[in-house]
Amino acid sequence: MSQRHVYVLLISAFISITLFEALVVLYLMYYAYVLFKRREAFRGRFIKPLSLYSLSVLLSTLLYTPQQIGKAVERGPFLFLYGLGARVKGDRELLLNVNRLFITIGVVLIPVVLYKFYKTGQPAPLWGGWFEVGVFYSIFSLSAIGMFLEHRRAGYFFLFVVFTSFVFLSMRRSGMMGYGFTLLLLLWLLRDRVNRKVLLAILLVLLAGGVGTFLILSTKDVRFKTTLEVITGRREINEETLNLISTTRWNIAKAGVEVLRKDLREGNYLPLLIGHGINSGYYLQPRSPVGGTYESVLFLSEFIEKGALGLFGILWIMFSYYVYVVRRKLKDFLEIPLLLTPSVLFAGSIFTGFWDALLPLYLFLFRIVEKDDARN
Repeated sequence: MSQRHVYVLLISAFISITLFEALVVLYLMYYAYVLFKRREAFRGRFIKPLSLYSLSVLLSTLLYTPQQIGKAVERGPFLFLYGLGARVKGDRELLLNVNRLFITIGVVLIPVVLYKFYKTGQPAPLWGGWFEVGVFYSIFSLSAIGMFLEHRRAGYFFLFVVFTSFVFLSMRRSGMMGYGFTLLLLLWLLRDRVNRKVLLAILLVLLAGGVGTFLILSTKDVRFKTTLEVITGRREINEETLNLISTTRWNIAKAGVEVLRKDLREGNYLPLLIGHGINSGYYLQPRSPVGGTYESVLFLSEFIEKGALGLFGILWIMFSYYVYVVRRKLKDFLEIPLLLTPSVLFAGSIFTGFWDALLPLYLFLFRIVEKDDARN
């Protein structure tokens, strides 16, 4: 796979999700053909857990929510784009160009995000909404700090600060949580590579952004206002405050727990094993208060949709990823966004869900830098 295909995938991902998914289908067909022709096997640390996860997604959806099979394909087999990353030559030219592309896209999207925020009150890129702003600008900021560490130019650090502010502008707690945790992971990787002043500067940007955003939003957003009242002792913790703070996730969790209790009472062991299928919250009793998923905590919502096997696959992926990254030596500052972007999704998914429309791309990019490990 030539490097220009990487650039095509990247650009398409930020222009149109429909275009990106069409390319994913084409590239996966190509990949399957190559593997069959050469009698090769999938390789990479995520192949086994991805297979387990995809199997549970497809089986449960076919059995219980077949009308959602298109989404099941997106959320399962599409993730095998990961394997194609092994066929890309991840040299410094590619890494440099990918970082430049991320930063360019980040700058170009700024007026788009601000315009949509001004017109609608919701920051959004060309497609998507609040959540995409948080994830996209987390990635762009990782590129900016990587380029700063590589070239020591103040302009890149300035962009790092600007991009970080857009992560907090998204006001998505999952995005801020995923970004914050990933920056802490980055500090761990940089512990022996850069001056302590640089590490302190990164940490201060994170702390200032987090504290400043929390204080500002506590005057505007009922979730943050209620959280501050609980912290300062002005309000008790009860079901009402938990629902306000968690955006009704407490009630959603109670509905999800009741679904599992019903399965156990009625002996529905197959759904407990493989799940009830994608968007089963529309059809189960009690129904999800917010639509297709019981989006409360990842362990509950994913267990209902994908069962014990699917949840185990997700946890296996996350565990394998973080063990690999923590033990790995950072070989090049330019690989930072490719290496750490999955962490933004994984750490931020605790109160949302595992899947993201661009997760196939993020796993694909991770595979480019992972494949140099002799064990892969």
